[in-house]
Amino acid sequence: MPVNTKQLTRLTCWLTACLILATAGGCSLFVMAGKSILGDPVVNSPFSRASNVDLRTGQHRVVIVASTPETIKVEFPAATVNLIEKVSRKLKSEGVNVVNYNKIATWLDDNGGYWDEVDELANAFETDFIIHLEIDSIRLKQPGSPDMFEGRVSGTVYGYEVHQSGNSKVAHRIFNHSFERKYPDGYPQLADRMSREEFHRKLMEHVSLALAHQLYDHHSSEEIY
Repeated sequence: MPVNTKQLTRLTCWLTACLILATAGGCSLFVMAGKSILGDPVVNSPFSRASNVDLRTGQHRVVIVASTPETIKVEFPAATVNLIEKVSRKLKSEGVNVVNYNKIATWLDDNGGYWDEVDELANAFETDFIIHLEIDSIRLKQPGSPDMFEGRVSGTVYGYEVHQSGNSKVAHRIFNHSFERKYPDGYPQLADRMSREEFHRKLMEHVSLALAHQLYDHHSSEEIY
């Protein structure tokens, strides 16, 4: 197939411009140039692929809960409550109909922070979906580097759809997605330049945004790495 000279010239100029931008202005300018040519595609979330539901329409109520092992609760006693709050706020800002996290926190307190079956949550709240954020590990520093902050959080996100069954409700798992997040993305931060509490807050904000992205479709420019 013959090559169109004008198209070849245009492509060559674009690639040259991208190379100059990447060299002189850094990655962000390169991304901006790419967006101007290719647009800003939408990333389909694991939840929307599994459920075929766009939560941003606000037509479905969602309960967000979180759990951690006892070892993490001892070191980070507020980790689950903070995670529920941050993810819920982000989802709400995107139009998702999230059950108030204070109601969930109260229910968890009244039940010792545990539930034996997800069906308990399905019957405790008026909801269409339940999202369970299971945290397996939280680490703030590199092993052997006590003077450097480098956070890592790993776990699994579970999604359940709630259905009526006779006089009660049941929750059926529709997806699960493992994750491991690192913060910061680049070099570790010196521990003497930031308090432990501040770094932990920033780490959980980073993790919360990443987990929220698993639940609704978003533009590629919003992705965090």
